[in-house]
Amino acid sequence: MALHEYECPACGGAMEFNPGSQKLKCPFCDSEFDVKDYVANHNSESSGETAENHVTGQESADDGTPMYIYSCGSCGGEILATESLGSMKCPFCSNNVVVHEKFNGAFKPDYIIPFAKTKEDAMQAYSGYVKSKKLLPKVFFEQNHIDEIKGVYVPFWLYSATQNYVGNFEATKVRTWSDSNYNYTETSYFDVERAGSESFKQVPVDGSKEMPDDLMESIEPFDLSKMVPFNMGYLAGFLANKYNVTAQEDRNRAVQRMTATTTVNARNTVIGYSSVRNISENCTTTDESTRYAMYPVYILNTTWKGNNYLFAMNGQTGKFVGNLPFSKGQAAKYFFPIAGVAAAVIFAVLMFVV
Repeated sequence: MALHEYECPACGGAMEFNPGSQKLKCPFCDSEFDVKDYVANHNSESSGETAENHVTGQESADDGTPMYIYSCGSCGGEILATESLGSMKCPFCSNNVVVHEKFNGAFKPDYIIPFAKTKEDAMQAYSGYVKSKKLLPKVFFEQNHIDEIKGVYVPFWLYSATQNYVGNFEATKVRTWSDSNYNYTETSYFDVERAGSESFKQVPVDGSKEMPDDLMESIEPFDLSKMVPFNMGYLAGFLANKYNVTAQEDRNRAVQRMTATTTVNARNTVIGYSSVRNISENCTTTDESTRYAMYPVYILNTTWKGNNYLFAMNGQTGKFVGNLPFSKGQAAKYFFPIAGVAAAVIFAVLMFVV
């Protein structure tokens, strides 16, 4: 396997992709290069041997995933990584390296959305996110700490297709009136049909087993107008995983997302009735195509009272999501005053009516 190492031609420092300038930048001499113009040097022909053939103390990841060892072309140090990890940093000389074979041939992405946010942006977003949550335990602000911030390019499959919808509904219209003797109600029944097609372009589904699907969906949307043809230079300074879930394996999730949207849109056209009952609905998928892309994500971990809390930030837009602890005491501070005011209002209304 060939390792591409991003070393500064001017001073030999480790080049990184800079989200601000959208160029490769050396943090030591401030030299900058356009990604498309830079040619990686000090490449290594490391074979990526399995860790079980070496005495490393770690032959597999925490989840049992086998580990592999690569040899840094700059300093000769050993780099330990999972099979799917294709962009990393040498722990000895800090050079940013990319495993060429992980992003070439069948594994080469069609597109990439470069990082537009920095780690500092992620920390500020985390701080603002935590402070905005009123039901957090008060001491959480003081006692939690960020264990790790990782900028990761996550593999995504982009599905385009047409959803063909057919639906049948039973609807009613109710009319009421009265005269001097009676009150009248008239109910009319209708058979309602809907049929049509809806086209979707580049619906994203992550292709990584390591990333929680709900977390990746929560940080959408990404701005596809900023998507560019893939170049490994964008990976320098960030982690990146090749896909380990195939497009076919992810297809059902993509179809479910498209079907759900089509169904809701079709139902929303059945209006002007007093009631609507679903009789039958069916969606078929045609004109399918798939593309492969890398999307930028910051992953943050924090620990508090022995529990781990995971957060993610869209590395392009800055949208931030995550799970947090819940404080019953904080909830009570908000609940009881509101409940007291509501009770007082209800009591006053009842007194007035009586």
